[in-house]
Amino acid sequence: MQRDNAIEFLGRFTDVEELEMLTVLSGLPSLSAAGPWLAGGAIRRTLIGMELESDFDFFFKNADQLVKFRKDIKSSGAKLINENEHAETYMKRIGSKDRLIQLVKMDFYETPEILLDSFDFSITQLAYDGTDLIFGKYTLWDLPRKKLTLHKLTYGVASMRRLIKYTQQGFTACAGTMKSILEAVVANPDVIQSDVKYVD
Repeated sequence: MQRDNAIEFLGRFTDVEELEMLTVLSGLPSLSAAGPWLAGGAIRRTLIGMELESDFDFFFKNADQLVKFRKDIKSSGAKLINENEHAETYMKRIGSKDRLIQLVKMDFYETPEILLDSFDFSITQLAYDGTDLIFGKYTLWDLPRKKLTLHKLTYGVASMRRLIKYTQQGFTACAGTMKSILEAVVANPDVIQSDVKYVD
């Protein structure tokens, strides 16, 4: 994994003060190196200049952190709109837009690096701890090329759904990626896990 100061990194290609992601985060509980962390789509969309029309996914070190974050966003006016065994989704007005805030509770992670190591595709291996951006080894290589590369297959059916979603966003899965997915299933059929609704 790689780390870089978020403000310095983002400042290389944009006016940081106008970044929508940071504006949204300013209306939410604070992040820290010890958690909670923002990870996934909101960061990816920010880096490739896409609109932030999807949810903001937050991950936690432990249940106590999740409980505190939940309490803080509820007290700031966020409303619970969906909940399942894997996540809670809240709606909160920040600035002029309603934002979807997702609290992921399917697992807890000791560090953001361990969190990112659990992600399926390299383009999703992005986290922010309030100071640093954390990237997977190949994330910054694959992201601008819009290349889908498998990092780890844990929830096979969910990863296939996500592969379809990403190809609809212009990403490409080469034959090597498809082969990696098939080989992972052959090596361990338990990774199919068709009952798991993966957090997107």
